[in-house]
Amino acid sequence: MQTKIVTLIYVLLTPFYLLSLIIPKNKKLIVLGSSLGQHFADNPKYLFLYLEKHSPAFEYYWITKNKNLYLKMKSERFLYLYSWKGLWILLRAKYLVLSHQVNDIFPPLHGGKKIIQLWHGTPLKRLGHDRDALLNSKTKNFLKKIFYAVFPHLYYMRADYIIVAADNQKKIFSSAFKLPEKKIFVLGQPRNDILFQKEKISSVYTDKTDFLHTLSSYNKVISWLPTHRHGSNKNIMNLLFDYSFNPKEINRQLKENNSILIIKPHFIELNVLKDKLENFSHIYIYDEADPYPLLSFTDILVTDYSSIVFDFSMTKKPIILAPFDYDEYLNNFKDFYYNYDILLKDYPKVYDWKELMNLIFCEKKIIEGRNFLAEFNQFEGNSCERVVKFLENLVTGSLYIND
Repeated sequence: MQTKIVTLIYVLLTPFYLLSLIIPKNKKLIVLGSSLGQHFADNPKYLFLYLEKHSPAFEYYWITKNKNLYLKMKSERFLYLYSWKGLWILLRAKYLVLSHQVNDIFPPLHGGKKIIQLWHGTPLKRLGHDRDALLNSKTKNFLKKIFYAVFPHLYYMRADYIIVAADNQKKIFSSAFKLPEKKIFVLGQPRNDILFQKEKISSVYTDKTDFLHTLSSYNKVISWLPTHRHGSNKNIMNLLFDYSFNPKEINRQLKENNSILIIKPHFIELNVLKDKLENFSHIYIYDEADPYPLLSFTDILVTDYSSIVFDFSMTKKPIILAPFDYDEYLNNFKDFYYNYDILLKDYPKVYDWKELMNLIFCEKKIIEGRNFLAEFNQFEGNSCERVVKFLENLVTGSLYIND
């Protein structure tokens, strides 16, 4: 319902989009945003932090819709959208750098802009046009096509350039975004740079710096990052208590083995989970939107259908797959790009919490993840540097693409 209301508001604001088309653009002005404008996270975050320490050949700003986040940040280049400066900078910018969709930064003022999409991971599940073609009726897709023909600035997958981590992603992103492969560039994901920079954690704008440094006192740091079950009646509570999660017993095992279980839920499931588990000494709820500082301190990653497996595999640390509701999930979504079992056959799978804890503390036969670098991550580090060079070539006219 909220999405429909926002879309209706944006439709009513179409005259402002038409006005933004005629506002002269500064070809060397870039605006970054992420997570529907609510969080300082994902690939644009790490690109912004890199820019703060260097002198690029362009001007840049981050724009957020979250006033509390704006007040918290200590950068003159971090702007609040609903301010005169925020609106003016957005109107004048020629380029937008995003991570999720056009609503990362206010679409009614996107007129005359080019969008550079960094996205938020290597996709395991179908995106955009690919997902619509698989899951929607022909009538629904036809109506959507007409709607976005009339209101092109509102199409959530609109992009002019896309940055990916490996050559094998170009065909997928081309199909999902309906964009020619020549406009898709293999430069790596900026957020993955932090996986190899644990010592620089204090510089990545996290409130968890002190907590993260305490993790060195544990023998094992186990991080569980489940996929949010949007569109289903399941939530993170089901993934815990429907599958043998006994917090008292698990906390005892963790304590005996000097280990900690860190749970990183989707932000909309955070409060109810904290209330349930706040009294257990070795179970911790990670409440920041950005999990990448945590990943650099993680010894064992536990996940299910999240594309984070591609990123964490670069560390060559153990990964355990916990697709507790595999049959139900596959039946509900049916939207994997790959055969899940074949692609991830080298990783151990568990189907409830007893199996998981037994694997970690009793069997002790966790298989190291196979090296995904060649297939899904062509670069190990320095992605920020490559993306900035791409942007510099773009704004200076050095990047030539034959349209």
